[in-house]
Amino acid sequence: MSTFFLFCAIVGGTILALQLLLTLLGVGGDLGGEGLDLDLPDLPDGDTGEPTVGHDAGGFSDLAKRITFQGVVSFITFFGVGGLAAQGSGVSSVGSLVAAVVVGTLATAVLAFAFAGVRKLQGSGSLSMSNAVGSIGRVYLTVPGGNGGVGKVFVTVQGRSEEVRAVTPGPELRPGEAVVVVHAIDDRTLEVVSQSAYVAKTASLAD
Repeated sequence: MSTFFLFCAIVGGTILALQLLLTLLGVGGDLGGEGLDLDLPDLPDGDTGEPTVGHDAGGFSDLAKRITFQGVVSFITFFGVGGLAAQGSGVSSVGSLVAAVVVGTLATAVLAFAFAGVRKLQGSGSLSMSNAVGSIGRVYLTVPGGNGGVGKVFVTVQGRSEEVRAVTPGPELRPGEAVVVVHAIDDRTLEVVSQSAYVAKTASLAD
């Protein structure tokens, strides 16, 4: 059990330290992220058997998508540290597991606030989302169609790659799809459309 705890602490700690360093350097935008795109299907809605579409919160699918890479790494790191500390104090194997889970959970919550503070400091200043209009980006989290919900896209703003909220009036945009920013709704949200649809519309207007 000690070997397992040690492995978690070393591997998780190494990744966490690297992640923090890259975040402070501003490399690759927001490495903490807000959620891993697990691309889970929407759950049935009540007795109708119809899938729910465009829900911004609620349900197992939404909860899963909010699991962040930074959170997982933080938990693994301090799960190992907590387990080692408990075993060093002579606690039983079961007690060590409980202590490891508790320490990992608490440390993950604390670090989530810390990373959020770092990202807020990075995002403050002269960064203006209006400067992203016309830029090409990539979908990170599915953007529901018909302004039915909020997704995420990676887009370059003032020379920096940023992960920002996005909505679209057109069809649903899937992860990896190229998009064009057509409007900055506010300092956190962009309106985007599929690059192929944008190019087609531009070509038709030019004829």
